Amino acid sequence: MNVIYSDCLLCKKDVARTDRSMEFFSGDDNPNLTMLQNVLMTYVMYNFDLGYVQGMSDFASPLLYVMENEVDTFWCFVELMKKVQRNFEKDQAAIKLQMYQLRDLVMIVNPQLANYLESHQSDDMYFCFRWVLVWFKRELSFVDTCKLWEVLWTGQPCPNFLLLICVAILDGQMNVIIDNKFGLTEILKHVNDLSMHLVLDDILTAAEAIFHQLSASQDKLPAHICDYLNLGEGVSLMTFSV
Repeated sequence: MNVIYSDCLLCKKDVARTDRSMEFFSGDDNPNLTMLQNVLMTYVMYNFDLGYVQGMSDFASPLLYVMENEVDTFWCFVELMKKVQRNFEKDQAAIKLQMYQLRDLVMIVNPQLANYLESHQSDDMYFCFRWVLVWFKRELSFVDTCKLWEVLWTGQPCPNFLLLICVAILDGQMNVIIDNKFGLTEILKHVNDLSMHLVLDDILTAAEAIFHQLSASQDKLPAHICDYLNLGEGVSLMTFSV
């Protein structure tokens, strides 16, 4: 019961600050906030082992906005959490894996940037943590967030398209980062400052272009990169390095 009480307090705190600038969630005693909390606390009981973790409200609020129904929102949330649940597990193994994959993709797409990040103790890619955790929910407008999520839900052009979106953004920011000789702290600040200044359509176009470029040269890519992007067998790391 102490766990449930703790989850309830954390959930209530999160709900109170989730998308409050939107009319749908604004004001005191807003019934939509009550529905949002009900959805999340019902999920706590549905998936008791996971419980409530900060950030889940970011995934639930757009669903409630679209569905405008507590029951339908809950079941949509259940299905969405099947895709992102591992992002919220305590060991953060899934997030760490995605950071490793992102680092590898940057190394292939933009070796200059990858080498710069490595030389400035930033190649763990944790400055992109928030992007991956809640699928850019805090970086984009509400409308753009919904648009991005619809793209990601298609699974096209590849299952890890979210990571290619990250690569596209970083690729576009390379000159700013390198020319200003940003270190770890400055890189983190710069990435955070991109919030609400990202042009989604341009980023999606760039990310798709990167995918097609990689796909066209998949016979020359390391096998693990092909695996990340579901491109086929690729070549072994040993063959690629020769």
